[in-house]
Amino acid sequence: MLRGFRWQLILLLLASGLFAGSAYYRLSRDAASLPPPTRAHTPQPTFTAPSLPVLPSTAIGSSTPPTSSSASYREGLVGRVQRLNPLFAHLNPVDRDISSLIFESLFVINDYGEAVPHLASDLVISSDGLEYVIRLRDDVFWQDGLPLTADDVLFTIALMSDPAYATVSAAAALWRTVEVQQLGERLLRMRLAQPLSNFPRLLTFGILPEHALRGVSLDELAQHPFNLSPIGSGAYQLGHLHIAADGQIETVLLALSPIFQRRFETQSGYHFKELIFRLYPDAAAAMAGYIADEIDALANVAPRERLLKLPSGSLYTQAESSLAIVIFNWGEAPFAARHIRQALSLGLDVPPLIARTLGTSATYADSPYPPGFSAYLPHPDWTSYDLAQAQAALAAAPTDASAATAQPFVLLVQDRPEHIRLAQAISVQWAQLGFRFEIVAAEARQVHERLAAGQFAAAIVEQRFGDNPDLFRFWHTAQQGDGGNYGGVSEHALDELLEAARSEIYGMRRAAQLREFQAAFAEYTIAIPLYYPLYTVVARDSVEGIQLGYLSTPADRFRGIQSWRAATLPS
Repeated sequence: MLRGFRWQLILLLLASGLFAGSAYYRLSRDAASLPPPTRAHTPQPTFTAPSLPVLPSTAIGSSTPPTSSSASYREGLVGRVQRLNPLFAHLNPVDRDISSLIFESLFVINDYGEAVPHLASDLVISSDGLEYVIRLRDDVFWQDGLPLTADDVLFTIALMSDPAYATVSAAAALWRTVEVQQLGERLLRMRLAQPLSNFPRLLTFGILPEHALRGVSLDELAQHPFNLSPIGSGAYQLGHLHIAADGQIETVLLALSPIFQRRFETQSGYHFKELIFRLYPDAAAAMAGYIADEIDALANVAPRERLLKLPSGSLYTQAESSLAIVIFNWGEAPFAARHIRQALSLGLDVPPLIARTLGTSATYADSPYPPGFSAYLPHPDWTSYDLAQAQAALAAAPTDASAATAQPFVLLVQDRPEHIRLAQAISVQWAQLGFRFEIVAAEARQVHERLAAGQFAAAIVEQRFGDNPDLFRFWHTAQQGDGGNYGGVSEHALDELLEAARSEIYGMRRAAQLREFQAAFAEYTIAIPLYYPLYTVVARDSVEGIQLGYLSTPADRFRGIQSWRAATLPS
Protein backbone atom coordinates (compact mmCIF):
# COMPACT_ATOMS: atom_id res chain seq x y z
CA MET A 1 0.00 0.00 0.00
CA LEU A 2 2.89 2.39 0.75
CA ARG A 3 4.82 1.45 -2.39
CA GLY A 4 3.20 4.17 -4.49
CA PHE A 5 4.11 6.79 -1.93
CA ARG A 6 7.75 5.78 -1.55
CA TRP A 7 9.19 8.92 -3.18
CA GLN A 8 6.85 11.18 -1.20
CA LEU A 9 8.00 9.53 2.02
CA ILE A 10 11.65 9.98 1.06
CA LEU A 11 11.07 13.68 0.36
CA LEU A 12 9.23 14.06 3.65
CA LEU A 13 12.12 12.48 5.58
CA LEU A 14 14.67 14.71 3.84
CA ALA A 15 12.60 17.82 4.54
CA SER A 16 12.27 16.83 8.18
CA GLY A 17 16.03 16.43 8.48
CA LEU A 18 16.68 19.81 6.93
CA PHE A 19 14.13 21.43 9.22
CA ALA A 20 15.70 19.87 12.31
CA GLY A 21 19.15 21.05 11.24
CA SER A 22 17.94 24.62 10.78
CA ALA A 23 16.34 24.80 14.22
CA TYR A 24 19.61 25.64 15.89
CA TYR A 25 18.48 28.47 18.08
CA ARG A 26 14.72 29.04 18.01
CA LEU A 27 13.25 31.49 20.42
CA SER A 28 9.87 32.14 21.98
CA ARG A 29 8.09 28.88 21.19
CA ASP A 30 5.69 27.69 23.84
CA ALA A 31 7.12 24.54 25.41
CA ALA A 32 3.84 23.39 26.91
CA SER A 33 3.27 20.82 24.19
CA LEU A 34 6.42 18.85 25.00
CA PRO A 35 6.03 15.43 26.67
CA PRO A 36 5.71 15.31 30.46
CA PRO A 37 8.92 15.04 32.47
CA THR A 38 10.32 11.63 33.18
CA ARG A 39 12.84 12.66 35.81
CA ALA A 40 13.00 15.60 38.18
CA HIS A 41 16.05 17.13 39.76
CA THR A 42 15.93 17.70 43.50
CA PRO A 43 19.02 19.29 45.07
CA GLN A 44 20.51 17.31 47.96
CA PRO A 45 22.27 19.43 50.60
CA THR A 46 25.43 17.45 51.30
CA PHE A 47 28.38 19.84 51.36
CA THR A 48 29.38 20.72 54.92
CA ALA A 49 32.97 21.92 54.70
CA PRO A 50 33.24 25.70 55.30
CA SER A 51 36.12 26.05 52.87
CA LEU A 52 37.85 24.11 50.13
CA PRO A 53 41.37 23.00 51.07
CA VAL A 54 44.06 22.65 48.44
CA LEU A 55 44.72 19.15 47.17
CA PRO A 56 48.28 17.87 47.49
CA SER A 57 49.90 18.00 44.10
CA THR A 58 51.61 14.67 44.71
CA ALA A 59 48.42 12.89 43.64
CA ILE A 60 50.01 12.19 40.25
CA GLY A 61 53.68 12.14 39.46
CA SER A 62 56.24 11.62 36.72
CA SER A 63 59.98 11.55 36.50
CA THR A 64 60.60 13.57 33.36
CA PRO A 65 58.97 16.73 32.03
CA PRO A 66 57.39 16.73 28.57
CA THR A 67 59.41 18.07 25.70
CA SER A 68 58.43 20.48 22.96
CA SER A 69 57.84 19.80 19.28
CA SER A 70 56.52 21.73 16.28
CA ALA A 71 53.06 20.41 17.14
CA SER A 72 53.26 21.75 20.71
CA TYR A 73 52.26 25.08 22.18
CA ARG A 74 53.95 26.09 25.45
CA GLU A 75 52.57 28.72 27.79
CA GLY A 76 53.69 29.92 31.20
CA LEU A 77 51.19 30.28 34.04
CA VAL A 78 51.80 31.86 37.43
CA GLY A 79 50.48 29.80 40.33
CA ARG A 80 49.69 26.18 41.11
CA VAL A 81 47.25 23.54 39.98
CA GLN A 82 44.67 22.74 42.63
CA ARG A 83 41.53 21.30 41.02
CA LEU A 84 40.95 20.75 37.32
CA ASN A 85 37.22 20.81 37.92
CA PRO A 86 34.82 23.38 36.42
CA LEU A 87 32.86 23.73 39.68
CA PHE A 88 35.94 24.99 41.54
CA ALA A 89 38.15 26.30 38.72
CA HIS A 90 36.99 29.91 39.16
CA LEU A 91 38.74 29.94 42.55
CA ASN A 92 42.20 29.61 40.98
CA PRO A 93 43.33 31.26 37.69
CA VAL A 94 45.57 28.31 36.75
CA ASP A 95 42.73 25.82 37.19
CA ARG A 96 40.36 28.09 35.27
CA ASP A 97 42.63 28.36 32.24
CA ILE A 98 43.43 24.64 31.97
CA SER A 99 39.92 23.42 32.80
CA SER A 100 38.44 25.58 30.03
CA LEU A 101 40.23 23.38 27.49
CA ILE A 102 39.11 20.08 29.06
CA PHE A 103 35.44 20.74 29.84
CA GLU A 104 32.57 22.16 27.79
CA SER A 105 29.32 23.98 28.52
CA LEU A 106 25.79 24.19 27.13
CA PHE A 107 26.44 27.74 25.91
CA VAL A 108 29.62 29.74 25.33
CA ILE A 109 30.38 33.44 24.99
CA ASN A 110 31.42 34.32 21.45
CA ASP A 111 33.79 37.01 20.17
CA TYR A 112 31.00 39.60 20.39
CA GLY A 113 30.08 38.94 24.00
CA GLU A 114 26.90 37.00 23.19
CA ALA A 115 25.88 33.61 24.57
CA VAL A 116 25.54 31.05 21.77
CA PRO A 117 24.77 27.29 21.87
CA HIS A 118 27.66 24.88 22.21
CA LEU A 119 26.70 21.51 23.69
CA ALA A 120 23.10 22.59 23.21
CA SER A 121 21.86 21.99 19.67
CA ASP A 122 18.49 23.65 20.11
CA LEU A 123 16.88 26.10 22.53
CA VAL A 124 13.15 26.77 22.84
CA ILE A 125 11.92 29.53 25.15
CA SER A 126 8.30 29.70 26.21
CA SER A 127 6.33 32.84 25.38
CA ASP A 128 6.32 33.94 29.04
CA GLY A 129 10.11 33.61 29.26
CA LEU A 130 9.93 31.16 32.16
CA GLU A 131 10.66 27.82 30.49
CA TYR A 132 13.79 26.88 28.56
CA VAL A 133 13.84 23.56 26.75
CA ILE A 134 17.31 22.48 25.68
CA ARG A 135 18.20 19.67 23.32
CA LEU A 136 21.77 18.39 23.54
CA ARG A 137 23.92 17.52 20.56
CA ASP A 138 24.06 13.82 19.77
CA ASP A 139 27.69 13.79 18.63
CA VAL A 140 29.35 14.70 21.96
CA PHE A 141 31.24 12.05 23.91
CA TRP A 142 33.33 12.09 27.04
CA GLN A 143 37.04 11.54 26.66
CA ASP A 144 36.56 7.97 27.90
CA GLY A 145 34.20 7.27 24.99
CA LEU A 146 30.78 7.39 26.71
CA PRO A 147 28.09 9.77 25.37
CA LEU A 148 27.31 13.06 27.11
CA THR A 149 23.61 13.09 28.05
CA ALA A 150 21.05 14.97 30.12
CA ASP A 151 22.11 12.86 33.12
CA ASP A 152 25.43 14.71 33.17
CA VAL A 153 23.76 18.12 33.10
CA LEU A 154 21.36 17.14 35.89
CA PHE A 155 24.22 15.81 38.00
CA THR A 156 26.27 19.00 37.58
CA ILE A 157 23.33 21.28 38.41
CA ALA A 158 22.51 19.17 41.47
CA LEU A 159 25.99 19.88 42.82
CA MET A 160 25.72 23.59 42.05
CA SER A 161 22.29 23.71 43.71
CA ASP A 162 23.72 22.54 47.00
CA PRO A 163 23.18 25.42 49.46
CA ALA A 164 26.76 25.16 50.68
CA TYR A 165 28.07 25.73 47.15
CA ALA A 166 27.24 29.35 47.90
CA THR A 167 30.42 29.45 50.00
CA VAL A 168 32.45 29.30 46.79
CA SER A 169 30.08 30.53 44.06
CA ALA A 170 27.19 32.97 43.73
CA ALA A 171 25.66 30.58 41.18
CA ALA A 172 24.24 28.39 43.97
CA ALA A 173 21.56 30.96 44.87
CA LEU A 174 20.22 30.98 41.32
CA TRP A 175 20.23 27.22 40.75
CA ARG A 176 18.29 26.63 43.95
CA THR A 177 15.41 28.55 42.34
CA VAL A 178 15.49 26.75 38.97
CA GLU A 179 13.41 23.61 38.44
CA VAL A 180 15.27 21.23 36.12
CA GLN A 181 13.58 18.22 34.54
CA GLN A 182 14.76 15.57 32.14
CA LEU A 183 12.44 14.98 29.20
CA GLY A 184 14.60 12.49 27.37
CA GLU A 185 18.13 11.20 26.99
CA ARG A 186 19.24 14.54 25.51
CA LEU A 187 16.31 16.80 26.35
CA LEU A 188 15.94 19.07 29.39
CA ARG A 189 13.39 21.57 30.62
CA MET A 190 14.42 24.38 32.99
CA ARG A 191 11.76 26.51 34.63
CA LEU A 192 12.64 29.87 36.18
CA ALA A 193 10.89 31.67 39.00
CA GLN A 194 10.82 34.86 36.90
CA PRO A 195 11.89 35.85 33.38
CA LEU A 196 15.63 36.37 33.06
CA SER A 197 16.87 37.49 29.68
CA ASN A 198 20.49 36.65 30.41
CA PHE A 199 19.73 33.05 31.44
CA PRO A 200 21.68 31.55 28.47
CA ARG A 201 24.78 33.30 29.88
CA LEU A 202 24.28 31.32 33.08
CA LEU A 203 24.49 28.10 31.08
CA THR A 204 28.21 28.53 30.47
CA PHE A 205 29.25 26.28 33.38
CA GLY A 206 31.38 23.23 32.61
CA ILE A 207 29.55 19.89 32.59
CA LEU A 208 30.84 17.01 34.76
CA PRO A 209 30.56 13.29 33.82
CA GLU A 210 27.87 11.67 35.99
CA HIS A 211 29.08 8.16 35.25
CA ALA A 212 32.57 8.92 36.62
CA LEU A 213 31.33 10.68 39.77
CA ARG A 214 28.04 8.93 40.50
CA GLY A 215 27.16 9.17 44.18
CA VAL A 216 29.89 11.73 44.94
CA SER A 217 28.72 14.61 47.14
CA LEU A 218 29.98 18.19 46.90
CA ASP A 219 32.00 17.64 50.06
CA GLU A 220 33.63 14.54 48.60
CA LEU A 221 34.16 16.17 45.21
CA ALA A 222 36.31 18.89 46.77
CA GLN A 223 38.89 16.23 47.70
CA HIS A 224 38.24 13.69 44.93
CA PRO A 225 41.09 12.23 42.78
CA PHE A 226 39.03 13.31 39.75
CA ASN A 227 40.34 16.84 40.29
CA LEU A 228 43.79 15.74 39.14
CA SER A 229 42.65 13.12 36.64
CA PRO A 230 39.71 14.86 34.96
CA ILE A 231 37.47 13.44 32.24
CA GLY A 232 35.94 16.12 30.06
CA SER A 233 34.39 16.41 26.63
CA GLY A 234 36.56 19.27 25.35
CA ALA A 235 39.18 19.50 22.67
CA TYR A 236 42.08 18.61 24.96
CA GLN A 237 42.46 15.93 27.60
CA LEU A 238 44.93 15.61 30.43
CA GLY A 239 47.97 13.71 29.23
CA HIS A 240 50.69 14.30 31.82
CA LEU A 241 51.42 15.98 35.14
CA HIS A 242 55.09 16.43 35.94
CA ILE A 243 55.94 16.65 39.64
CA ALA A 244 59.03 18.62 40.65
CA ALA A 245 61.46 17.58 43.37
CA ASP A 246 59.58 19.68 45.94
CA GLY A 247 56.38 17.71 45.29
CA GLN A 248 54.62 20.48 43.40
CA ILE A 249 53.14 20.14 39.93
CA GLU A 250 55.58 21.83 37.61
CA THR A 251 54.15 21.09 34.16
CA VAL A 252 50.74 20.15 32.78
CA LEU A 253 50.51 18.57 29.33
CA LEU A 254 47.21 18.43 27.49
CA ALA A 255 46.82 16.26 24.39
CA LEU A 256 44.32 16.72 21.59
CA SER A 257 41.45 14.34 22.36
CA PRO A 258 40.93 11.62 19.72
CA ILE A 259 37.28 11.39 20.82
CA PHE A 260 36.78 15.11 20.22
CA GLN A 261 38.37 14.84 16.78
CA ARG A 262 35.45 12.72 15.58
CA ARG A 263 33.20 15.77 15.48
CA PHE A 264 32.43 17.34 12.14
CA GLU A 265 33.67 20.83 13.06
CA THR A 266 37.13 19.48 13.99
CA GLN A 267 37.99 18.20 10.53
CA SER A 268 40.22 21.24 10.01
CA GLY A 269 42.38 23.20 12.42
CA TYR A 270 43.66 22.16 15.85
CA HIS A 271 47.22 22.22 14.57
CA PHE A 272 48.69 22.00 18.08
CA LYS A 273 48.41 18.39 19.20
CA GLU A 274 49.86 19.20 22.61
CA LEU A 275 49.50 22.15 24.97
CA ILE A 276 52.26 22.39 27.57
CA PHE A 277 51.66 24.65 30.58
CA ARG A 278 54.69 25.37 32.73
CA LEU A 279 53.93 26.73 36.20
CA TYR A 280 56.00 29.49 37.80
CA PRO A 281 55.86 30.95 41.31
CA ASP A 282 55.71 34.58 40.18
CA ALA A 283 55.76 36.89 37.16
CA ALA A 284 59.56 37.39 37.28
CA ALA A 285 60.18 33.65 37.06
CA ALA A 286 57.68 33.32 34.21
CA MET A 287 59.35 36.09 32.22
CA ALA A 288 62.74 34.51 32.85
CA GLY A 289 61.31 31.25 31.53
CA TYR A 290 60.19 33.01 28.37
CA ILE A 291 63.64 34.54 27.85
CA ALA A 292 65.22 31.09 28.40
CA ASP A 293 62.95 29.64 25.68
CA GLU A 294 61.12 27.34 28.09
CA ILE A 295 57.76 28.65 26.86
CA ASP A 296 56.23 30.27 23.78
CA ALA A 297 53.73 32.64 25.41
CA LEU A 298 52.69 34.53 28.53
CA ALA A 299 49.31 36.06 29.31
CA ASN A 300 48.96 39.24 31.38
CA VAL A 301 51.53 38.25 34.00
CA ALA A 302 53.06 41.74 34.12
CA PRO A 303 52.32 45.31 32.99
CA ARG A 304 52.24 45.72 29.23
CA GLU A 305 55.36 47.89 29.26
CA ARG A 306 57.40 44.99 30.67
CA LEU A 307 55.93 42.48 28.24
CA LEU A 308 56.88 44.77 25.36
CA LYS A 309 60.54 44.28 26.26
CA LEU A 310 60.46 40.50 25.82
CA PRO A 311 62.37 39.29 22.74
CA SER A 312 61.00 37.67 19.58
CA GLY A 313 57.38 38.23 20.48
CA SER A 314 54.14 39.76 19.26
CA LEU A 315 51.63 41.38 21.59
CA TYR A 316 47.88 40.74 21.44
CA THR A 317 45.70 43.09 23.46
CA GLN A 318 42.00 43.20 24.33
CA ALA A 319 39.95 45.10 26.90
CA GLU A 320 38.94 43.01 29.90
CA SER A 321 35.32 42.52 30.85
CA SER A 322 35.54 45.06 33.66
CA LEU A 323 35.32 48.80 34.18
CA ALA A 324 36.92 51.26 36.59
CA ILE A 325 34.40 53.96 37.40
CA VAL A 326 33.88 56.89 39.78
CA ILE A 327 30.73 56.43 41.82
CA PHE A 328 29.15 59.04 44.09
CA ASN A 329 27.41 58.68 47.43
CA TRP A 330 23.92 60.01 46.82
CA GLY A 331 23.31 60.03 50.56
CA GLU A 332 25.96 62.70 51.11
CA ALA A 333 25.20 66.23 49.98
CA PRO A 334 25.68 67.54 47.38
CA PHE A 335 26.16 64.46 45.15
CA ALA A 336 22.48 63.60 44.79
CA ALA A 337 22.19 66.78 42.67
CA ARG A 338 22.62 66.04 38.97
CA HIS A 339 24.21 69.44 38.21
CA ILE A 340 26.97 68.75 40.74
CA ARG A 341 27.74 65.37 39.14
CA GLN A 342 27.66 66.94 35.68
CA ALA A 343 30.12 69.60 36.78
CA LEU A 344 32.51 66.99 38.19
CA SER A 345 32.24 64.94 34.99
CA LEU A 346 32.92 67.93 32.73
CA GLY A 347 35.81 68.88 35.01
CA LEU A 348 37.70 65.64 34.29
CA ASP A 349 39.87 65.31 31.18
CA VAL A 350 39.66 61.52 31.21
CA PRO A 351 41.69 60.28 28.17
CA PRO A 352 44.99 62.06 28.98
CA LEU A 353 44.43 61.47 32.69
CA ILE A 354 44.30 57.70 32.10
CA ALA A 355 47.27 57.83 29.73
CA ARG A 356 49.41 59.65 32.31
CA THR A 357 48.54 57.51 35.31
CA LEU A 358 48.09 54.02 33.81
CA GLY A 359 50.14 54.17 30.62
CA THR A 360 49.37 51.40 28.15
CA SER A 361 47.86 49.02 30.72
CA ALA A 362 44.38 50.51 30.26
CA THR A 363 42.28 52.49 27.82
CA TYR A 364 39.84 55.21 28.76
CA ALA A 365 36.18 54.20 29.08
CA ASP A 366 33.37 55.82 27.10
CA SER A 367 30.47 53.63 28.25
CA PRO A 368 29.23 51.84 31.39
CA TYR A 369 29.47 48.62 29.31
CA PRO A 370 32.64 46.81 28.29
CA PRO A 371 33.66 47.26 24.64
CA GLY A 372 32.64 44.37 22.43
CA PHE A 373 29.36 43.82 24.29
CA SER A 374 26.34 44.24 22.00
CA ALA A 375 24.88 47.14 24.03
CA TYR A 376 28.16 49.07 24.06
CA LEU A 377 27.54 52.57 22.71
CA PRO A 378 30.34 55.15 23.09
CA HIS A 379 29.09 58.45 24.48
CA PRO A 380 30.98 61.76 24.09
CA ASP A 381 29.88 63.09 27.49
CA TRP A 382 32.44 60.96 29.29
CA THR A 383 35.44 62.07 27.25
CA SER A 384 34.65 65.78 26.87
CA TYR A 385 36.46 68.22 29.11
CA ASP A 386 35.02 71.73 29.37
CA LEU A 387 35.88 73.75 32.46
CA ALA A 388 33.55 76.61 31.47
CA GLN A 389 30.58 74.28 31.09
CA ALA A 390 31.52 72.59 34.37
CA GLN A 391 31.44 75.93 36.18
CA ALA A 392 28.09 76.76 34.53
CA ALA A 393 26.64 73.44 35.68
CA LEU A 394 27.92 74.15 39.18
CA ALA A 395 26.25 77.56 39.16
CA ALA A 396 22.96 75.95 38.04
CA ALA A 397 22.97 73.43 40.90
CA PRO A 398 19.97 73.78 43.23
CA THR A 399 22.25 73.49 46.27
CA ASP A 400 24.65 76.14 47.53
CA ALA A 401 27.76 75.11 45.60
CA SER A 402 30.07 77.35 47.59
CA ALA A 403 28.98 75.75 50.85
CA ALA A 404 29.22 72.27 49.31
CA THR A 405 32.79 72.79 48.19
CA ALA A 406 34.00 74.27 51.47
CA GLN A 407 34.59 70.93 53.19
CA PRO A 408 36.98 68.12 52.20
CA PHE A 409 35.22 65.00 50.88
CA VAL A 410 36.49 61.42 51.06
CA LEU A 411 37.68 59.94 47.75
CA LEU A 412 37.92 56.21 48.51
CA VAL A 413 40.29 53.99 46.51
CA GLN A 414 41.89 50.58 46.81
CA ASP A 415 45.47 50.66 48.08
CA ARG A 416 47.06 50.09 44.68
CA PRO A 417 49.70 52.44 43.24
CA GLU A 418 47.80 53.03 39.99
CA HIS A 419 44.55 53.84 41.82
CA ILE A 420 46.30 56.22 44.20
CA ARG A 421 48.00 58.02 41.29
CA LEU A 422 44.67 58.23 39.49
CA ALA A 423 42.87 59.57 42.57
CA GLN A 424 45.53 62.23 43.06
CA ALA A 425 45.19 63.38 39.44
CA ILE A 426 41.39 63.48 39.75
CA SER A 427 41.52 65.52 42.96
CA VAL A 428 43.82 68.06 41.28
CA GLN A 429 41.37 68.57 38.40
CA TRP A 430 38.35 68.80 40.71
CA ALA A 431 40.17 71.39 42.80
CA GLN A 432 39.73 73.74 39.82
CA LEU A 433 35.99 73.67 40.60
CA GLY A 434 36.57 74.39 44.28
CA PHE A 435 36.09 70.81 45.50
CA ARG A 436 38.58 69.44 48.01
CA PHE A 437 38.95 65.67 48.31
CA GLU A 438 40.88 63.68 50.89
CA ILE A 439 42.19 60.44 49.37
CA VAL A 440 41.59 57.40 51.57
CA ALA A 441 43.36 54.24 50.36
CA ALA A 442 42.52 50.88 51.92
CA GLU A 443 42.94 47.19 51.17
CA ALA A 444 40.18 45.49 49.19
CA ARG A 445 38.13 44.12 52.11
CA GLN A 446 38.14 47.45 53.94
CA VAL A 447 37.13 49.26 50.75
CA HIS A 448 34.16 46.90 50.41
CA GLU A 449 33.14 47.50 54.04
CA ARG A 450 33.35 51.28 53.66
CA LEU A 451 31.39 51.17 50.42
CA ALA A 452 28.65 49.04 52.00
CA ALA A 453 28.49 51.40 55.00
CA GLY A 454 28.41 54.53 52.80
CA GLN A 455 31.62 55.90 54.31
CA PHE A 456 32.73 57.85 51.24
CA ALA A 457 31.71 60.79 49.07
CA ALA A 458 33.23 59.45 45.86
CA ALA A 459 35.07 56.22 45.14
CA ILE A 460 37.00 54.55 42.33
CA VAL A 461 35.68 51.02 42.02
CA GLU A 462 36.14 48.24 39.50
CA GLN A 463 32.97 46.60 38.22
CA ARG A 464 33.67 43.09 36.92
CA PHE A 465 31.12 41.85 34.41
CA GLY A 466 32.54 38.44 33.46
CA ASP A 467 30.17 36.71 31.05
CA ASN A 468 27.17 38.67 32.35
CA PRO A 469 27.21 42.44 31.65
CA ASP A 470 23.92 42.95 33.53
CA LEU A 471 24.02 46.41 35.12
CA PHE A 472 20.94 45.76 37.28
CA ARG A 473 23.13 44.75 40.22
CA PHE A 474 25.12 47.99 40.06
CA TRP A 475 22.47 50.64 39.48
CA HIS A 476 18.97 49.45 40.38
CA THR A 477 17.40 51.02 43.47
CA ALA A 478 16.72 47.56 44.95
CA GLN A 479 20.48 46.86 44.99
CA GLN A 480 21.40 49.82 47.21
CA GLY A 481 24.13 49.26 49.77
CA ASP A 482 25.83 45.89 49.89
CA GLY A 483 23.78 44.65 46.93
CA GLY A 484 26.15 46.39 44.50
CA ASN A 485 24.56 49.83 44.19
CA TYR A 486 26.98 51.25 46.76
CA GLY A 487 26.25 54.87 45.99
CA GLY A 488 22.54 54.50 46.71
CA VAL A 489 21.57 55.52 43.18
CA SER A 490 17.78 55.91 42.97
CA GLU A 491 16.48 56.98 39.57
CA HIS A 492 13.04 55.75 38.49
CA ALA A 493 13.78 56.08 34.77
CA LEU A 494 16.85 53.85 35.07
CA ASP A 495 14.99 51.30 37.19
CA GLU A 496 12.29 50.90 34.56
CA LEU A 497 14.80 50.36 31.75
CA LEU A 498 16.84 47.85 33.75
CA GLU A 499 13.73 45.88 34.74
CA ALA A 500 12.43 45.80 31.17
CA ALA A 501 15.77 44.66 29.73
CA ARG A 502 16.17 41.97 32.38
CA SER A 503 12.86 40.32 31.50
CA GLU A 504 13.03 40.79 27.72
CA ILE A 505 13.78 37.53 25.91
CA TYR A 506 14.03 39.03 22.42
CA GLY A 507 17.61 40.07 21.75
CA MET A 508 16.90 43.00 19.44
CA ARG A 509 14.42 44.63 21.81
CA ARG A 510 16.69 44.04 24.77
CA ALA A 511 19.65 45.63 22.99
CA ALA A 512 17.51 48.70 22.22
CA GLN A 513 16.48 48.97 25.87
CA LEU A 514 20.07 48.67 27.06
CA ARG A 515 21.16 51.43 24.69
CA GLU A 516 18.31 53.59 25.96
CA PHE A 517 19.53 52.89 29.48
CA GLN A 518 23.03 53.98 28.49
CA ALA A 519 21.70 57.27 27.10
CA ALA A 520 19.79 57.88 30.35
CA PHE A 521 22.90 56.97 32.34
CA ALA A 522 24.79 59.73 30.52
CA GLU A 523 21.94 62.22 30.76
CA TYR A 524 21.70 61.88 34.55
CA THR A 525 25.50 61.56 34.95
CA ILE A 526 24.98 58.61 37.27
CA ALA A 527 28.73 57.98 37.51
CA ILE A 528 31.91 58.68 35.55
CA PRO A 529 33.47 55.79 33.55
CA LEU A 530 37.27 55.96 33.75
CA TYR A 531 39.03 53.04 32.05
CA TYR A 532 38.96 49.45 30.87
CA PRO A 533 41.93 47.31 31.99
CA LEU A 534 43.76 45.75 29.04
CA TYR A 535 44.60 42.06 28.82
CA THR A 536 47.81 41.30 26.99
CA VAL A 537 49.19 38.08 25.57
CA VAL A 538 52.78 37.96 24.33
CA ALA A 539 53.65 35.07 22.01
CA ARG A 540 56.74 34.22 20.03
CA ASP A 541 56.75 34.89 16.32
CA SER A 542 56.83 31.12 15.90
CA VAL A 543 53.13 31.05 16.89
CA GLU A 544 50.51 32.56 14.62
CA GLY A 545 46.73 32.70 14.35
CA ILE A 546 46.12 34.18 17.80
CA GLN A 547 43.16 36.56 17.97
CA LEU A 548 41.49 37.95 21.08
CA GLY A 549 37.76 38.56 21.01
CA TYR A 550 35.48 39.46 23.90
CA LEU A 551 37.11 38.27 27.15
CA SER A 552 34.41 37.26 29.62
CA THR A 553 37.25 35.53 31.52
CA PRO A 554 40.98 35.34 30.75
CA ALA A 555 40.45 31.72 29.65
CA ASP A 556 38.54 33.07 26.65
CA ARG A 557 41.90 33.74 25.03
CA PHE A 558 41.79 30.07 24.01
CA ARG A 559 38.46 30.48 22.20
CA GLY A 560 40.12 30.47 18.79
CA ILE A 561 42.79 27.87 19.56
CA GLN A 562 41.51 25.79 16.64
CA SER A 563 43.21 28.32 14.35
CA TRP A 564 46.50 28.61 16.25
CA ARG A 565 49.48 27.05 14.50
CA ALA A 566 53.25 26.98 14.34
CA ALA A 567 54.56 29.62 11.96
CA THR A 568 56.91 28.81 9.13
CA LEU A 569 59.81 31.16 9.79
CA PRO A 570 62.48 32.06 7.24
CA SER A 571 65.76 30.29 7.83
